[in-house]
Amino acid sequence: MDQSRSKITKFFLSVVSFIYLFIVGAISVLSALYTVSIPNDLLLAVVLLLIGVLAVSAMLYSRTHPITKFSCMLLLPCLLPTVLLNFGEWALIVPLAITCLLMFFFCGVAETPKTVLGTVYLLLYVLGSLVYFLAVSLFSTNSTSVLLESRVSDSGSYRYSLINTEDSSGGSTTVEITPNDMDINFSVISFLAEGYERTIYVERPVQQEITLEWKTMGRQEVTAELCEISDSTTVALSEETKKALGYAADANVYLRDLSDNTLAKLGVPSQTDVLYLNGEPCFRSYIAVLEEYFSSSERVSSVF
Repeated sequence: MDQSRSKITKFFLSVVSFIYLFIVGAISVLSALYTVSIPNDLLLAVVLLLIGVLAVSAMLYSRTHPITKFSCMLLLPCLLPTVLLNFGEWALIVPLAITCLLMFFFCGVAETPKTVLGTVYLLLYVLGSLVYFLAVSLFSTNSTSVLLESRVSDSGSYRYSLINTEDSSGGSTTVEITPNDMDINFSVISFLAEGYERTIYVERPVQQEITLEWKTMGRQEVTAELCEISDSTTVALSEETKKALGYAADANVYLRDLSDNTLAKLGVPSQTDVLYLNGEPCFRSYIAVLEEYFSSSERVSSVF
């Protein structure tokens, strides 16, 4: 009976090692797809160290279990993307690295496989770092960008970023719109969505006076305003949406032909966000929803 209980206990504790492997892997994947933001370095380091102590304790008790061995052997390669993509964020890297190293060296795997895998992982880190930082240096530019201002819309769905870029040709001022509801937030760390940026204003050289303001407008009010600007305003809908509305794939869809109920069914909210730049509208969430500005298919992701 005692042996049976011991096996069950080791199994559940070995699952802790697998969960820790999943956490390390998830952080690496999220680091590649999002921008890491750490509001409090000390708090994050303490939380990760506490989780690491729990994982190491569970590993020591179940060190000979196959699940524990498997998890511990994969921790270091899974950690590599986090180290490279967040280099300099020591509150994130150091606690994870310490835990992964302890679990690798003290798990129940024989010394020979550890030596072989340790050598392979060391080469992986050296070569991976060399290739990554070489690629970063090749793709980097001499320009310097400074975020001057960022504000979330009234609905909380969008945010703008006012950016000044200094370069050898006088620099530029840029306004970008990004979705504000695609971030992944935890109490100690956040992953900010990237690759969805849509530039709505670029001016050279750097502009000194830029006024930006979010306003809320009704759906019908925006429709009337756009139709007043031009009665031939077209909407770039996807082929699936056109088919659902009864249009051919290559047909032009005019805004004047879409009823308010149809717009509501297409996802346009009754109250929409409009961004005004120097008193003129430069972004309407009404159009962003219809034309799927921020769909996953439009995302451009880069690790450099």
